[in-house]
Amino acid sequence: MIVFKETIEQGGYSMIFALTLSRMLIFFIIFFLGFVAGKSKTITPGYLPELAKLIANIFLPVMIFYSTYANCTRQTILENWMMVLLAALFYAFISLLMFCIAKAMHIPHDKDRVFQMCFIFGNTGFVGVPLLAAVFPDAGLVYMMMFSIVDQLAFWTYGVWLSTARDHGHPAKHHMKLSSLLTPNTVAIVLAAAFVMAKIPLPDILDSTLDLISSSTSALCMMYLGALACFAKVSPVLKRPELYVGIGVKMVLLPILIGKSLLSLSIVPANMVYALTMIMALPVMTVVPMVVAANGREADYATGITVITLVASIATIPFVVFCLQ
Repeated sequence: MIVFKETIEQGGYSMIFALTLSRMLIFFIIFFLGFVAGKSKTITPGYLPELAKLIANIFLPVMIFYSTYANCTRQTILENWMMVLLAALFYAFISLLMFCIAKAMHIPHDKDRVFQMCFIFGNTGFVGVPLLAAVFPDAGLVYMMMFSIVDQLAFWTYGVWLSTARDHGHPAKHHMKLSSLLTPNTVAIVLAAAFVMAKIPLPDILDSTLDLISSSTSALCMMYLGALACFAKVSPVLKRPELYVGIGVKMVLLPILIGKSLLSLSIVPANMVYALTMIMALPVMTVVPMVVAANGREADYATGITVITLVASIATIPFVVFCLQ
């Protein structure tokens, strides 16, 4: 952690760009291996839902808990409360912006709502967590932890409503219960914060076990996403003009404009601004197609956008960070 801080001070914030670019290139290579695994039938379409459960219910929560526990302090958590406010402001703005774009482009019902859902909620789990943990080893998971307080609340309320076909009425009641917020990731966030704030030590054997699981999470996430891309039907979505508008606005222009504005105002720590910018530029949340499939009829549309934005983010995230230099 100390070495990282010294390197940043010596190399300037260009070091963040270098770390982001190298991490996204590594992600791409592993993503490609997952794609090849799908093509070679090493990973089959029927296995993907089970693999997603394994990652979402075990690997990601372990990574969130252990990375936060191992790299964060009580002071780090207390100093970064501002991320909660920034997340709330971001979701309010991006929700209004995507609503206006959907109306202006006359996107058909129910695609308009699914379009909004896709370009409001970023892939904080499979992409954001590994990326921020690598680029900001001292506070990256704290930034994500604070952001996720708003992210999870917004997704399981407003996001589920957007996913629901208009003739389905209200979303299924079980989606709207408070228990929907108690995902493995949110439990991991709460536990990590509790362990850090109370300074509870882990036994050496458990520490080593969690470290080993955590270190393999990023690769497993990218393998899954590569296989998902292999089996997705993206051709029809590539013909939709709103796809390119969404990528250009949400994944490029908005992060750059907000990031530059916050840096020029100097009211938010620079590292937090860079982290927030990366979060804003993330591709579509992986769980979006699953929620859309459960509540509406545009699952293929959502899957196509998810895969295309994932591939695009390999270039757009480093570009956004570069533009902040």
